[in-house]
Amino acid sequence: MARATLRLIDRDDLLAALDRAAATKVTIISAPAGSGKTSLLRAWADRPGQRHRLAVVQVQRDQQDAQQFWLALLSAVRDASGTTSGAEPPAATPGFNGQAMVDRVLSELADAREGITLVIDDLHELNSPEALAQLTRLLTNLAPNAHAILTTRHDLRLRLHQLRLAGELAEIRAADLRFTERETREFLDTSGIELSEAGAALLHQRTEGWAAGLRLAAISLADHPDPERFVAEFSGSDHAVAEYLLAEMLDRQPADVQQLLLRTSLLFGSTASWPTC
Repeated sequence: MARATLRLIDRDDLLAALDRAAATKVTIISAPAGSGKTSLLRAWADRPGQRHRLAVVQVQRDQQDAQQFWLALLSAVRDASGTTSGAEPPAATPGFNGQAMVDRVLSELADAREGITLVIDDLHELNSPEALAQLTRLLTNLAPNAHAILTTRHDLRLRLHQLRLAGELAEIRAADLRFTERETREFLDTSGIELSEAGAALLHQRTEGWAAGLRLAAISLADHPDPERFVAEFSGSDHAVAEYLLAEMLDRQPADVQQLLLRTSLLFGSTASWPTC
């Protein structure tokens, strides 16, 4: 069988949900690794006629420097607003004032005539309590023409309860991002994977609609001589899935957490389930 070409499918319901969420102050997309958070953002941002001006910040892995985070955020806002005019990006200084930086970013967001949507991807990588506290202040004081979208693998202590009570906080979670059975069938069809209706339904059941699981399965299915048997045996113990989980979940944990997980884990063989953390 020829190797499949994996393609993104249109997930119009999710894009519409993100459109509705953009009418609030803050949108949080919170789901485990491989759930399709970044893919959803890209599809939404790249749509023809996208009317939102985006300032995108990709948080670096294990970012602990509050100043570097805020400089990246300020630079992204300036680029989106078109106020840089070839100027040098802001530089780090010894006497960093986080509160002053928040005020500076808020001012630039408020001054943007057409409004800016601030996108912070992989916020779970920001390991600076100082920066998170400052971010809470920014999010709760956004100007009427500004909006923020945050993606994270787990919930953070941002203290946005007042926004939630005011109806200004939208949340998209793992359950919303899971592929439906129809979307699973469509994904297989567009990727050139030949599988029976029963096989597609079983694959959806085994992956529970987890986007990364479906993609890994499709890669293996492309070269498998018996796709139906592969799906019947496919589980969380599959080599490709296990390698992904090790790289994206276990390896990213602190050493003490890794040791605890290894000591307390049980081997389930073919009955291994999908991650829910």
